[in-house]
Amino acid sequence: MSDFKLPSATQWGIPSSTKRALLVHGMGCSSLTWERVAESLAREGYFVVAPNLIGHGFRKGTDFRMATVAKDLHQTYLTHTDYDVIIAHSWGSAVVATLLSSLPRSRPTSVVLVDPSLEFSPEFVKAIKEEWANRVANVKSVEEFMAQFPKWTRLDAVTRVAGLQACASPDVIREILTQNDPWAFGHLLSDCPPNITITVLIADPKVEKHIPKHPQITCSIIPGVTHWVQYEAPERIVNAALQSVAEGQKA
Repeated sequence: MSDFKLPSATQWGIPSSTKRALLVHGMGCSSLTWERVAESLAREGYFVVAPNLIGHGFRKGTDFRMATVAKDLHQTYLTHTDYDVIIAHSWGSAVVATLLSSLPRSRPTSVVLVDPSLEFSPEFVKAIKEEWANRVANVKSVEEFMAQFPKWTRLDAVTRVAGLQACASPDVIREILTQNDPWAFGHLLSDCPPNITITVLIADPKVEKHIPKHPQITCSIIPGVTHWVQYEAPERIVNAALQSVAEGQKA
């Protein structure tokens, strides 16, 4: 396994574009999980950057506290660059929630959280910790994922396998869940700066109760999809992002 610790990312589109999007992946994934969403945004004229978070995408690490992961993301990608839209999935949504109050305030910014993992009970963490770590220890094949998730394309399954294989070790998953106890990050959305609008796309209706009521936060339930919205309904993510940006520009 690589001992590479420096930041890494995948990029789509033309770097000189004035429209910019930052995509943040979930636990056990990598920047490649955003392939279809990123391609669509790039076709709309966006320069898209999807970083690999600590412990993922062949990046090594030992400190997986949410504040540390958020600081790594902020220092590398948000200190000197403004984004029209930031999209995050699952664990990545908790990372974005952690740095929300420190986002640049020089321009309107749209944030899209995709089936966010913001609140886990201790009982839930105890129940799933080894199961989730085992996904990295024993990675399913592309064919197995396609059989399990009929709505996935082969590209989706390939990027899922790549993300799991590029995760530093099963201990990364264990440590993320252990070092962030309690797993309680939903309240951070209440600190939404005035230039930020948040759209929450929800696959599991139970997630909605973890989203605080706020005039700058809109929730939308997507029926008929699993947690993997970026694979099963990428157009919903892209449309939500484009609509939010357009409304922000009008305002």
